[in-house]
Amino acid sequence: MKKIWSLLVVIALLVGCSSTPSSETKVPADSDALTKAEQGTDKKDNTKETVVVELWHALGGSLGDGLLQIIDTYNQSQDTYQVKPVTIGSYSEIDEKLQAAYVAKTVPALVAGGSYDTFYKKGLVESFEDYMPEDYDKSDIVGGFMDAALRDGKMVFAPAYGTSQVLYYNKAVLQEAGYDKEDMKSWQDIVAMSDKVMGMDTNKDQIKHIWEPMWGSGNMADVVSSAGGHFISDDGQTVTINDAIWVEVLEQYRKWIHEDKVMRIHSGGQGWEYWYKTMDDWVYGKSLGYTGSPGDYVIALEAVGKAIDEGYKNEFGVTHQAGWKGNDPAPYFSSLMYFIPKSDKLTEEQKKGAAEFVTFATNTNNTAMFSMATGYAAVRKSVLDLPEYQAYLSSNPDADAALKQIDLYAVPEFVDPTGGAIMDALSEAVDKIQIENISAKKALDEAAKKAQRALDKVK
Repeated sequence: MKKIWSLLVVIALLVGCSSTPSSETKVPADSDALTKAEQGTDKKDNTKETVVVELWHALGGSLGDGLLQIIDTYNQSQDTYQVKPVTIGSYSEIDEKLQAAYVAKTVPALVAGGSYDTFYKKGLVESFEDYMPEDYDKSDIVGGFMDAALRDGKMVFAPAYGTSQVLYYNKAVLQEAGYDKEDMKSWQDIVAMSDKVMGMDTNKDQIKHIWEPMWGSGNMADVVSSAGGHFISDDGQTVTINDAIWVEVLEQYRKWIHEDKVMRIHSGGQGWEYWYKTMDDWVYGKSLGYTGSPGDYVIALEAVGKAIDEGYKNEFGVTHQAGWKGNDPAPYFSSLMYFIPKSDKLTEEQKKGAAEFVTFATNTNNTAMFSMATGYAAVRKSVLDLPEYQAYLSSNPDADAALKQIDLYAVPEFVDPTGGAIMDALSEAVDKIQIENISAKKALDEAAKKAQRALDKVK
């Protein structure tokens, strides 16, 4: 595991919110804007007052670098608006500071991240569509992202980038066993490969497990979603994490892990240690694959390349999640959203400037370059036709897996109305099932009672 430990620490940087962005990562911006800058046509008109658009965000590492580069290029490309970034320590801190800013009437003109839906439900968010410039192409937004941005048929938020768990697999082992990724349509299909795949020689080791889901409730919720399950009832009154669908799916995973031993869960350890161990097993030929984040991509590709050089049998492969039995996949996805706070202290020009910047930041070229720099999914479908992105895919196989999954299959992540109590109860239950080998019905019944009490208090 030491071989990729230092590499995987970068994952924390990719998703971290507390680090200060550096200036090393360069994300090329809109080509037209760059041309203007190179020709010197972006000089400021000192006779006109520039509208300042304050932007709050919590992006660190390469994500923060990418955003700051886009902001700088935007500011240099025109003289009407000046985007002023303010880095906040975390998304929860954004929520706290924004609540205080609403009271003090000092909200920024634009926010990236935070509990956007919570503020919307309180009537504290402007509709992005009301300020959207003509060159913002709604039809080009990846399907899942647009679904997450809409409220009552209107585009209230604007997606910046997103993530949805995907399948990393050993293509060399899969093909040697006589399969390809089209044979991984369902989890039952994958498990059925066990007889041929488990025990296969990978030169320096052998396949001991057909699959390794990442520890926690996230991957389990994705599978339950494919099976038709939900967290709460349609009327929002009843917790449903112990209904027949949840019990069926999680009980089957309990058997696959503890009885059939065709799957494995790494848990515990210091920090991200469980994540590293899960990826290690796949990289070094002990499992056919694992379920992980698109943010793993850059590190995972390099790790597999080094493993192959050391003599391990592996070939890098990524694809969308499998479904449950005959159902299509329906994994959850999360997306970072831009939103414009509602305040009578913000001018119409500031709101228009916020929307103008978002349009620039998420145009085809910028969202593509941001995706290539970070591994996270771009928000526009036209990225797939961009020559630069096609060239990127030629040396980065299946890097578009998350984008395609979000466009075709994924559904917006569940927003816990209790502020986290339902998800906490579910996580405790999944630990009992995955780690302690406790029956799914017992664990989920206990979790549902606990979560229902929390939901009743909210109601």
